[in-house]
Amino acid sequence: MDHVTAAPPRAEGRDLAPTRESAPLVRERTRNINRLNARYPKIRASVSRARESARSFADDIGADSLSDDLVLIVSELVTNAVLHGKTSPGRQVAVTIELDSGRVRVEVCDTGDGRPRKRSKRNPLATSGRGLEIVDVLSEAWGVTGQVVGKTVWAVLLIKPSEAAT
Repeated sequence: MDHVTAAPPRAEGRDLAPTRESAPLVRERTRNINRLNARYPKIRASVSRARESARSFADDIGADSLSDDLVLIVSELVTNAVLHGKTSPGRQVAVTIELDSGRVRVEVCDTGDGRPRKRSKRNPLATSGRGLEIVDVLSEAWGVTGQVVGKTVWAVLLIKPSEAAT
């Protein structure tokens, strides 16, 4: 089970240096904002850990209507960071999921230089290459923000008004 502690204040240009192979899950909760901060090693197994954290977050905030979409977006963004983030060995992927004012914002940070973009032409029989198309369809908005080191790929989901009181 992951260790839960209070998260430090949010900082721009986060350092993604690893602390250990199984980094602790960090969750912060305040009255108006619910936030999950987590760091994962840049390995494929981290994708399933990130999915589990996203599902747990959606359950905790009572946003059943967006749980599947949130899990899929987190899965796609973390997969891209792990597979295509072009970072040096031992680096980590940082994931932040935050609820504020009826919106859930997902951020996935890695130290790679590349800027992800949707593929304009792809083979319809290809088994990969659709991740950002899925994020585009499921989210209200998404984008890429450059950092001092690396980048943050983010997506925003809207919560049904009946669930937004959380």
